[in-house]
Amino acid sequence: MQELSLHVLDVLENSVRAGAGAIALSVEEEPARDALVIRVEDDGRGLPVPPAQVLDPFFTTKPGKRTGLGLSLFRLAAEQAGGGLELGRSELGGTCVRAEFRLSHVDRAPLGDLAATVLSVLSTNPGLDLRCSLRAGGGERVVSVAEVAARIGVDDWLRVAREVCSRLRDGIREIEMKA
Repeated sequence: MQELSLHVLDVLENSVRAGAGAIALSVEEEPARDALVIRVEDDGRGLPVPPAQVLDPFFTTKPGKRTGLGLSLFRLAAEQAGGGLELGRSELGGTCVRAEFRLSHVDRAPLGDLAATVLSVLSTNPGLDLRCSLRAGGGERVVSVAEVAARIGVDDWLRVAREVCSRLRDGIREIEMKA
């Protein structure tokens, strides 16, 4: 995939399919370590098999499919950029996917439109409790669906999703993410 946000989309969709009602997404630039870290944690059912099996491109839990390329491609993208991908148990009770990239690596894909990725997930999953944390350049921005929904009201879910998207875009500009 040409943008990391498309890998994030795949992981978020996996979380939703695993029954997650709450998801925490964080994107952190750590220039001192020359690192970009993307983490997705959820409260879903967790991994059905050991992590090594989940990362096998020929493993999938989707009926009628023979391959599960999403996580293995995400791992490949991380490894090609001098990093790696880890799977484990989330503090929320489900799965944690953590990908790390060398920030300055020539083969690191750009982050892409993270806000549009989040909007596409939220617009098709009303009621999803998603919390996004962005950290870069000494700044941090947290955008919480629950916070926006409390202010706007959950009866207008598409408006909530658009407001979250807008806040993410503003946050990315504000903290000057280079990813």
